[in-house]
Amino acid sequence: MRLYGMTPDSDPQALPHHISQLRCGLGWDAQLDSALDLDLTVLALGADGTLVDGKRGMIYAGRPRHPSGAIKLLADNLTGEGEGDDEELLVYLLMLPTDIAKLVFVVSIDCGETQKQDFSQTENAFWRILNDANQEVLLQCSLSNAQWQGVTMLLVASLERVDTQWQIVPCVEPAPQKNRNELLHHYLAE
Repeated sequence: MRLYGMTPDSDPQALPHHISQLRCGLGWDAQLDSALDLDLTVLALGADGTLVDGKRGMIYAGRPRHPSGAIKLLADNLTGEGEGDDEELLVYLLMLPTDIAKLVFVVSIDCGETQKQDFSQTENAFWRILNDANQEVLLQCSLSNAQWQGVTMLLVASLERVDTQWQIVPCVEPAPQKNRNELLHHYLAE
């Protein structure tokens, strides 16, 4: 990790004002014996902690673009084949509507619960966030952990708006939800 020595258990760090576009990358190695499909998801939350724009505030392969155009999922790799980032997502900070106070980045295993797949089975899995202008890695986290048996979804980091500046908050921890539908209902306004 390169931003101010930041690691997944670091304190939040303010993003420099000159950073206006972020790129998130997700990568993992394909396995011959079990086809794991890792997926990127972003939740656009308001100050009250619920999804801004309702269901449209969850960006993932089935809804790859936020209504504002400020968040775009570029591709959905089903196998992890290929070098580098298998899935990528762009965040245009200056285009984010002002009612979005927080972005939560989530990585899940598609159908992990029903197919009995979890993060203890991933190989060389990682998530990272970069300054898209110069490809500087701001935070990179390993998502492969033999102790994550039964874990099908990870909260990897968040971006939080503090006054006029964004700060990155790393976490890398199992989510209490097991699938995207549970995640959606947790963050929808009652």
